[in-house]
Amino acid sequence: MPSIQWDLTMSTGVDAIDNQHKQLITWLNDLLAAMSQGRGRSEIQAVLAKLGGYAVTHFGYEEDCMTKYKCPVAAQNAAAHQDFIATFNSLGEEYERNGASAHLVVRVESELMRWLVNHIKRTDTQLLPCVKSQLA
Repeated sequence: MPSIQWDLTMSTGVDAIDNQHKQLITWLNDLLAAMSQGRGRSEIQAVLAKLGGYAVTHFGYEEDCMTKYKCPVAAQNAAAHQDFIATFNSLGEEYERNGASAHLVVRVESELMRWLVNHIKRTDTQLLPCVKSQLA
């Protein structure tokens, strides 16, 4: 089962954000593993709840940092976060209807994992030069 790992190409220059990204990645990997291995519904629901709640908290913190460091992609970042939350909620609803179906496992891998990696590498990392310029 594919999984993702945080690496330096995902660095934002803000340790708290990088640590939050690492946690989100860990829980997303846990979710995918639990679903693909057909583990208990309660285990999957617990990971879904943890991941969903933490994502909302993380997104708020990250958006505040982008504003604080005057990052030019702050508005784009906030909009992308709303898209992620909508997708995540849709996956949660599908899980409630159908359980951990093969289709849902594929969607989690293709939509959430790829979104998270692409978003971190293309958008969140644009915070790094903003942080460096204000700390210099």
